[in-house]
Amino acid sequence: KLLRGQGLLETQRGSKGGHFVVSPHADGVAAELGRTFCIWFDIGEISVAEVDEARHIVERACVRLAATRATREDGREMGHILDAQSDSAISLQEFLALDVSFHQAISSAARNHLLSLPMSAIHIVRPRTNTLIMHHDRESVISQHRALLKAIATGDANAAEAALLDHMSFLER
Repeated sequence: KLLRGQGLLETQRGSKGGHFVVSPHADGVAAELGRTFCIWFDIGEISVAEVDEARHIVERACVRLAATRATREDGREMGHILDAQSDSAISLQEFLALDVSFHQAISSAARNHLLSLPMSAIHIVRPRTNTLIMHHDRESVISQHRALLKAIATGDANAAEAALLDHMSFLER
């Protein structure tokens, strides 16, 4: 019952029925891991600094890979997210949700499931850590995102990593 509840076992009735192991979907695994991260954060087992540190390490790898693997469609998707984020009429919650979407698009463009999974889980806890930021300079964040997108779109892994480090440094300040 526990495995079935976790989506790892499927039961089929009938003459050809039985119990079958199901390959876990990355989205489900990331969601479960992200929920665990949220619980840990809520009870004080992990700190904002730990979330930021993990994000920093994993996203650096994702950004470098995205710069070498992103397709034009990936670039267009990221551009659409930034265009939506640039709308001054959106709420702070919408802005932050689009921020998470932009960074998830980067990890997706890296085309590495083993890096995308922890990045997705980290992004699930980010709305909790984002609420602790006292001042949101939207224009600076969008400008940093555009620099990051430009580096990825031109295939420059070093520039993409530098743009991410600049963005993270800004957020830490």
